[in-house]
Amino acid sequence: MAVFVAFVTLGVVYGVWFAYSVFLVALVDDMDWSRSLTAGAISVMSVVHGLSGPMNGRLVERFGAPRAIALGGLIFTIGIFLTSQVQTWWQLYITFGVISGIGIAMAGWVPFIVLVERWYPTKLGTALGFAMSGIGLGILVGVPAINAWIENYGWRHTFMILAALGPLWVIPAALFLLKIPAEEPDNRLEKGQPASADSVVPDEPFYNNWELRTALRSPRFWLAGACFLTGACVSQILLMHQFAFMVDQGIAKTQSSFIAGVIGISTIVGQLVWGNLSDRIGRERAYTMAAVCNLLAIGALVYLSSMLALWVAVSFAIFVGFGYGANTPIFPATSRDLFAGIFFPSIFGTLAISGSLGAAIGAWLGGWLYDVTGGYSAMLVVSAVLAVVSPLLLWMAAPRLPNPAPHG
Repeated sequence: MAVFVAFVTLGVVYGVWFAYSVFLVALVDDMDWSRSLTAGAISVMSVVHGLSGPMNGRLVERFGAPRAIALGGLIFTIGIFLTSQVQTWWQLYITFGVISGIGIAMAGWVPFIVLVERWYPTKLGTALGFAMSGIGLGILVGVPAINAWIENYGWRHTFMILAALGPLWVIPAALFLLKIPAEEPDNRLEKGQPASADSVVPDEPFYNNWELRTALRSPRFWLAGACFLTGACVSQILLMHQFAFMVDQGIAKTQSSFIAGVIGISTIVGQLVWGNLSDRIGRERAYTMAAVCNLLAIGALVYLSSMLALWVAVSFAIFVGFGYGANTPIFPATSRDLFAGIFFPSIFGTLAISGSLGAAIGAWLGGWLYDVTGGYSAMLVVSAVLAVVSPLLLWMAAPRLPNPAPHG
């Protein structure tokens, strides 16, 4: 049940997040804002989402994941409804970026990962792959539906419709469907079983004693964080600006929303495949293979800019969704491999800041590079560099190797 509720809820809240690529076009046309200024709202949301991580970790430790998620659903509803009333860009930043960002964070990433981790500790990558594939479903269903609503009812009424998702699903599902296991069913660490195919966890009593203060002193914490930042950055550059890129190349908005739907499907497949594969062959190998998919997606965009063809755009959608699909199961599973223990919620909540910061940079950077250069070439070059650097950092963080906590 935890995986099912996570699947649907993450699809709801992050589907709204990624549908901002459609809202971006509508807002630029209606409000006459620049792309970088309009994309800045999603950057603010990403920063707020990340900075909320430590607080959400503490809330989960103190009150439990279901209550934190329900409160997040309420804040999400308030923020999305207020977004429908904005008149200026700074109001958009506050309502969508800050308020909705807090709501999505509390109803999303950290609480559900902690909950799934407690139910399925020995097959975390696989379980997270299923749970996080809801995000892909949110992209698949949300982007075309929201584009249709915007076309027929306008972006303001569309935000009002989306605000109803909180009381209709997020809040009641959290309060009445989610359960916390009476005892954490985690026998893996005590038995010294590996978190992935290459991991060897020492059977030592202090292994579970990682705390936030000791994790912050570990170089592997910062290497993992740098991997998450660069990986999220390249994903957000490609996902947040692909709709505008397609429209600029001459592809109709309806076809562009269809392409976004293909991204959703390939993201679902990617999350299922990479989560399971990372349990079998290790996080590093699986993530490196996903990075190759990102490079192929970038190559497809380069080709599309010189030859307009729908099959090239669909190829991009398949590769970028498949590549992005690795982030959601592998990032938290890597964090768990490195810093297991009762204080994992706080540690992961803090480590998750890096991914959200990378997403914020990527969403803004893509728009800024377009505004400065008047094209997408610089954006694609930066994306390619990040797609190479990110897996290298994960190999250096080495979740495949033991990482016992220090004494004391």
